[in-house]
Amino acid sequence: MIALRQIEYLLPKNKLLIKKKYKFVNNLFLKEKIGATKVTRFSAKDTVINICTNLVKRKISIDRFKEKIGAVILCTQNPDFNWLPHNSSVIHHNLGLNEKVACFDISQGCAGYLYGIVASNSFLKKGQYGLLLTCDPYSRIISKDDFSTDILFGDAASVSVLKKDGYGKKLIDYEFFSYGKDYEAIINRNGLKMDGKKVMKFCTTIVPSKINDFLKKNNLTTDLIDQFYFHQGSKYIVDQICFHLKISKSAKAPVVKNIGNTVSSTLPILMRKYDYKKKKKIVVCGFGVGLSVSIGLIVWVC
Repeated sequence: MIALRQIEYLLPKNKLLIKKKYKFVNNLFLKEKIGATKVTRFSAKDTVINICTNLVKRKISIDRFKEKIGAVILCTQNPDFNWLPHNSSVIHHNLGLNEKVACFDISQGCAGYLYGIVASNSFLKKGQYGLLLTCDPYSRIISKDDFSTDILFGDAASVSVLKKDGYGKKLIDYEFFSYGKDYEAIINRNGLKMDGKKVMKFCTTIVPSKINDFLKKNNLTTDLIDQFYFHQGSKYIVDQICFHLKISKSAKAPVVKNIGNTVSSTLPILMRKYDYKKKKKIVVCGFGVGLSVSIGLIVWVC
């Protein structure tokens, strides 16, 4: 099994002040429905490769286990170079890693973090480490005149240090679901477009239903889970999932304010910010583009 040994993240200093750009927006709507009055933005000169490379160098002491790194995985839908080469290979070069490392990118968006953890289990040998990176600057593909998406998405990046076997917080069960018939609900055709009604229905009906099924499969109830980490599509979406699951939204399912939907980075940011290491049983759930859902149960394993 894969242990989560360390999680770090980076938020850009630049922020879009929503009310300043869209003066007609109600502040109460932003706070109660979106969960943000400002969203993070990387600058135009920030590249995914440089963001991820600098994050690792600044926050992770990789010299302690550099020769034991067996995989570099990057979850992004907005890579540099239009996908060729895979950005993880350039990050591998920038970090000075040896040649015996598997490098690959995952285009999975909001559900992608769990995909990365599960995939790493196949590439790492016992005792090896992996770097799982997330960086999805959707500000690059948002249609600047599309108010409904511009106010939702923020930019961020994260890095998780994974280890095959050993002690730590481990993903002991997981489920993935795909709804390809609705692929056009979130799509990039010369700019990101979303079918808001279809996405909202998906997030507030199918997602909580699948979480309930997942808990039942593991003989768990919401009372037995110490913390839920839900993808931060918006505050309203998180609130609705909590309502359907009948859990306390403030205590059990935190919302990060004034960042926005940071796509594949939302789950690692939540876990780091709300101290996943101190929670005994954790349920994480990512959902979005595809449409897709990923659900995982994380517990402490010696």
